[in-house]
Amino acid sequence: MCDTFVVTPEACESRRLLFGKNSDREPGEAQAVELLPARTEPLTRCTFIDIPAAGRTRACLLCRPYWMWGAEMGVNDAGVAIGNEAVFTRAPHADSGLTGMDLVRLGLERANSAAAAVRVIGELIEAHGQGGAAGQRASFRYHSSFLIADAAEAWVLESAARAWVAKRVRGVRAISNGLTLGTDWDLACDGLGARARDYGLKPGKNRLDFARTFGDPLITLAAAAAKRRGCSEQFLGAAPASLLRCMATLRQHGRPDRPEHAHHELRQTVCAHASALPTRAHGQTVGSLVAELGPDGPRVFVTATSAACVSLFKPVGFDGALPPIGAPTGRYDPATLWWRHERLHRLALPDLGAALSHIVPERDAFERAHLGAEPAVAFAAANALEARWEAELGRRVAGGLPRYWRNLDRESGLQVG
Repeated sequence: MCDTFVVTPEACESRRLLFGKNSDREPGEAQAVELLPARTEPLTRCTFIDIPAAGRTRACLLCRPYWMWGAEMGVNDAGVAIGNEAVFTRAPHADSGLTGMDLVRLGLERANSAAAAVRVIGELIEAHGQGGAAGQRASFRYHSSFLIADAAEAWVLESAARAWVAKRVRGVRAISNGLTLGTDWDLACDGLGARARDYGLKPGKNRLDFARTFGDPLITLAAAAAKRRGCSEQFLGAAPASLLRCMATLRQHGRPDRPEHAHHELRQTVCAHASALPTRAHGQTVGSLVAELGPDGPRVFVTATSAACVSLFKPVGFDGALPPIGAPTGRYDPATLWWRHERLHRLALPDLGAALSHIVPERDAFERAHLGAEPAVAFAAANALEARWEAELGRRVAGGLPRYWRNLDRESGLQVG
């Protein structure tokens, strides 16, 4: 379960497009932040299948589940940003094919504009289909929607198996885990109605309503897609759009913001914290990204850690290497930033409200102070601040972890204290 949003230039005082995403996956499914150079390859080896290469790729900054070729979100050196969402449809789910994350990375590697990325992803969906398990532990299968942006425009692309539609969007627009495009799409795959009939669905006689024809309403309702999408759009629309406002959007636990809702109830929140409840097992925010896209290039900020509310956004760039954050896997490794931060996350979980009351003033001040900082400086300062928070929360926050989290930590080897 994820949430992605965009604010197009006409709705921003800065006249620069803003993009953000929380990547929600299984807890303990570490997410690597990587800077990949441009390269030429004879064959593209995706998560489950190989596809023909498309010549020279673009340099990309990716947020990628450690075990997967594809990425949940990213930005390329042409200033294209893409994020995807799981969507639940009545179209067939194949055992193998391209994952939504593969399609994110392929769009970033192969496109120099948002419009070009729409074409790339649409053509790949038609040619190769979607399929394969998309979870670290569970054989979780789904189709994907995408929010695709550059400095000038943004598009929503929604898919079901090999069928897809796309619409250019303006102003504030968020997507979550549900189809939203009805008859208002601007582009579509060839033979859209025929594909629906091939899947045993009824496209109707008039212009096809994509969400109604392909969507699975029950699972979409359980995922609380409309509520989370509304939360993001209302929060972004309530104040002038800025990078700091984007970061705050990804930290929302409902409207109004109630941290106690994060992991004690059935409802989903934009800043997601997993629990044993069936609707929450795939609902941990394991990485977050915001970007400002302008004609002079992108400005990108990542947490490189889970739980946006107790994380710090740090700047990253395309010049030189990333700061030394390590390459996390599914096992606890204190040499990696992602797993070091999980100790802080665990200390905050028993009483998230108390933890946030302690760290939020310094968290927000850090981000205001480091919007224009060099990445190495920002990451070093963040490491020092989080180390102090870890020591302080160990003394301030009372209560133990639920059995669900204790079992996960036993599997990964994480020990707190």
